[in-house]
Amino acid sequence: MFVLRGLLRAESQEKILIYLLCRESGYGKGIADFFGLSQNATQKQLARLENDGIVVSKLVGKLREYRLNPRYPFRKQLQELLKAALKAYPENVIKALTMERSRPRQAGKPI
Repeated sequence: MFVLRGLLRAESQEKILIYLLCRESGYGKGIADFFGLSQNATQKQLARLENDGIVVSKLVGKLREYRLNPRYPFRKQLQELLKAALKAYPENVIKALTMERSRPRQAGKPI
């Protein structure tokens, strides 16, 4: 589903931004796996968004964690636009994005 067609370069950019809006931060592989995107395309879009100043990243160990740039001048407007676009997504995707795990899974517990 590509709600913001015409405003963003690619559908993957929209999905990345919606993921970061709902989860506050994420890794390239995690975002790609969640939406079923290719990891390479996701990394390229994250690099473009970072070059444009929309997202920022930091290294956490060997992984690069991304989040929306708090200094982006149109951050509030972008968040409102993404919240409106999120309403067009299927209910199961919205639930999966907003589900919070409060603690890690117990060791040895079956999946």
